Amino acid sequence: MSIALSMAVILSIILSTSISLEPTTKSEPPDFYGTSKEVTFEEMIEVANKNKLFIYLPTDLPENLELVTIYLKENPFIAIIVYSAEGNRDYKTAELTLEIAPVDPKWIPTFSELQSEAEKSEDITAREINTWPVKIHENADIGGNSESRDKYGDYALLIYTWIEDINYVYFAPTLNFEEAIVTIGSMQK
Repeated sequence: MSIALSMAVILSIILSTSISLEPTTKSEPPDFYGTSKEVTFEEMIEVANKNKLFIYLPTDLPENLELVTIYLKENPFIAIIVYSAEGNRDYKTAELTLEIAPVDPKWIPTFSELQSEAEKSEDITAREINTWPVKIHENADIGGNSESRDKYGDYALLIYTWIEDINYVYFAPTLNFEEAIVTIGSMQK
């Protein structure tokens, strides 16, 4: 009887320990809305200048797309610029968004590295535009973003451009390949 009682106590301790170690809620990264603020173009440039960042933006956008709003996290600097023809301010569902963030130069791929990656994928194209390495992913998985998935489907155009230690990432579900090339080529300080 005492052996059975001892086993029951030990089993109870083991079970209670394993139950208390299980997570009770899922942990997800915070939404960018919760970690950023909506700012004007001038405010974004002011913060970029304080961080010694020189921002390039497209000057030739597809028809009807306009800069609608900017979401900015100051430290570390991350900006999401929202372009829309509908006046859509939601970076998850707007027709074009541009995320801007500094990157350590050692993580910037060369054009030849991008070419090697592109050779292994039907959906990735490497380009050198204005001497900048550019990676165009024509069918990038939208991932867990249900708002984008509901509006655009499972895949969208994603474009990575590296200019002067800054990574520019375009989420462009409404652009085609040619429009993407023109948009990247038109980027200026």
